[in-house]
Amino acid sequence: MRHWIQEVRNFIYSYHFSTGLRTTISVVVPSVVCSLMGNLPLGIVISLGALATALSDVPGTAIHKRNGTLIAIGFIWATALTTSIFMPYPVLMTFYILICCFLNPMLLVYGNRGGNIGIGVMLVMVSILGEKPVSVHEAFIHSLYILLGAVWYGLLALVLWQIRPYLSVQQMLAECINETADYLLARARFYDPDAGNKIDEIYKDVLAQQVVVSEKQEAVRELLLKRRSHQEGTTSINKALVLIFLDMVDLQEQIMAAQTDYQALHESFDNAGILDKFHSLILEIVGELKIIGDAVAAGQRSLPKANLKYEIVKVQKAVDEIRKTLPTVKERTRLLVLSNILHNLSDMAQRIYNLHRLTRLERVKDEIIDPRLQLSSFTSHGQYDLETFLNNLTFQSHIFRHALRVSLATVTGYVIGQVFHLDRVYWILLTIVVILKPGFSITKARSYQRIYGTVAGALFAAGILFLTANNTIIFIAMLLCILGAYSFMTHQYTLSVFFVTPFVVFLLHFLHPAHLYNVGWRVMDTTIGAVIAFCANLLLWPSWEKNTLPNHMIKMVKSNAKYFEQVMRMYTQDPFVLNDYKLARKDSNVSAANLMSAFQRMLSEPKSKQRNGSQVYHFVVVNNSIISHIAALANYGTTHNGVRFPQPEYKLLSHNLQAYFTCILEMLEKPGEKPSSPPVNLEAFETLDMKLEAMYQKRQEEVNNGKGDTDLRQEILEVKQVRDQLHAVMSLLKDMKKMLEQSNQ
Repeated sequence: MRHWIQEVRNFIYSYHFSTGLRTTISVVVPSVVCSLMGNLPLGIVISLGALATALSDVPGTAIHKRNGTLIAIGFIWATALTTSIFMPYPVLMTFYILICCFLNPMLLVYGNRGGNIGIGVMLVMVSILGEKPVSVHEAFIHSLYILLGAVWYGLLALVLWQIRPYLSVQQMLAECINETADYLLARARFYDPDAGNKIDEIYKDVLAQQVVVSEKQEAVRELLLKRRSHQEGTTSINKALVLIFLDMVDLQEQIMAAQTDYQALHESFDNAGILDKFHSLILEIVGELKIIGDAVAAGQRSLPKANLKYEIVKVQKAVDEIRKTLPTVKERTRLLVLSNILHNLSDMAQRIYNLHRLTRLERVKDEIIDPRLQLSSFTSHGQYDLETFLNNLTFQSHIFRHALRVSLATVTGYVIGQVFHLDRVYWILLTIVVILKPGFSITKARSYQRIYGTVAGALFAAGILFLTANNTIIFIAMLLCILGAYSFMTHQYTLSVFFVTPFVVFLLHFLHPAHLYNVGWRVMDTTIGAVIAFCANLLLWPSWEKNTLPNHMIKMVKSNAKYFEQVMRMYTQDPFVLNDYKLARKDSNVSAANLMSAFQRMLSEPKSKQRNGSQVYHFVVVNNSIISHIAALANYGTTHNGVRFPQPEYKLLSHNLQAYFTCILEMLEKPGEKPSSPPVNLEAFETLDMKLEAMYQKRQEEVNNGKGDTDLRQEILEVKQVRDQLHAVMSLLKDMKKMLEQSNQ
């Protein structure tokens, strides 16, 4: 019961709910006011303008929000006017739909904001098609009412933004924190007693959640850091949010740094009962992250609930008890993996306490954002010019092909409606516009979700209309449906559609009472639209993920090589620049998420359009393992302020491993050609092993003489840690090279 209450609370504080509530207010108020004045149809027209503008309102800086809203208002008014003028002439309207539904999807070249403006504009066009033809004078008046609704939403959004300028940032950062907690929770399953038989299954869940975390981080990065770089956020709140986000990104790296050979871990320690203690400790950390996320969403302070330091001491004592059963220094090195994991969890716990502290604004005054970080370099700088649009007018652009599909599909839907004299042709077009996405897999999923949600929503609406004729009850139900529709629109699409259908049916009930007549037409027209959208994406220049995967794989290898090169600067005494290292880390994580996301989309495409699925998945897993081992090296170097015992072999190994990256990159970029050969035997590893063996012998003498913690012991721990991580990276690169050689045969 408590879990459900917490979930509801989290949703109420979420960005999705606040967006849904704002949109609901903007849509309902004009309709209610006009209804009280005895002119509900006028209120619906004004509400249409508000709804279309609301779709274009995505998070961003004040400048981007203002400019985006003004552009949306202008486009919506112009479209409303021209659609109303052309509507009495079906032939002209057909060509107008073709042009309008090509140009607006092309706005995706300017990112999500441009794409949402395009959808809002097409929504206005489609909605007007559901009305009766009017004269030019009436069309102008009608478009002014829609313009009034658009301006009303713009003013409402501006006022709410002035009242709570950091609300959207807090909510998105809170989502990022909670998704990171879920990522750590997924990794905690590696320490379950029976995890030894489920490693692959757990890893798939971990990779899927890693994609979500990366997407959330990128959303927060674009919103929060751009505001900072535009000098829109120099308050304590903004400073606290930036510091929390930077800590969360570092925490994500620490989580990934805990990567190890879990199969070997279970084989070594399943009978010792220690892994269950690690699992419990990780769950405590997850709980603390959830508390911090909830506090950030609500704009409140957070306080630790668990004593993580005490829990870590308990686990350390359990590890020490195992150490007492191992007689020699060399045998005790088996515990190094547990010590590394525990040390990593200890660092996480310290960061958790710091995150708790950052939620208290009075503690932020003395904090500074590392001056070595150039925050503006971590955000994208899109070009909003005509040249970008013109450069995408080619079949090489997937957005261009998408725009053609949308225009041809909507024209097909319109012609079908005209030929068969369908009463609600705009429902067909609305379904096509909403469902049709650039990728086949997303369109396929949306088609199914749209049909399921529509059928379920229609049954719900029919049940309400069958049970009561009380307009007050129906109106309240409609308000709840509006709120649900726009709250779940970007979060749970099926639920959003479920609420949209009764909302539309109830609205038509008030405008044109026909009871269950509207329900049947809604389901039929939605099905027609979904079928047209699905067929268009299948037959009209589809974008198959198998064609994009090679580019994602190349970017993955390049970013990993850059990340590795930046991290190894801490070990080879080369100049180390913190900003370059963190940029490389960001690019590596984004590339990994893009590759995994593309692979997941490919799996939902027809079997005939999938290529080398098992090899690609293996490539994804190996690359993520490489990232984890690089993260372990980075985490050790940053938390220890560099290495205390540098070895000359590190520079040679770094150079040799870069040669492996280069070889793999050549195999991906030029399949079929013979790549440059990386070194076969890395003598530097043999030299390190010989050094370690000599250190073990000297350390055994120290132990025999009763010496405790010495510099030699610390050197063994450091060299063994670095050697193991580099050896793991080499093994993974060899595995990847072998896999590519087999796939190219």
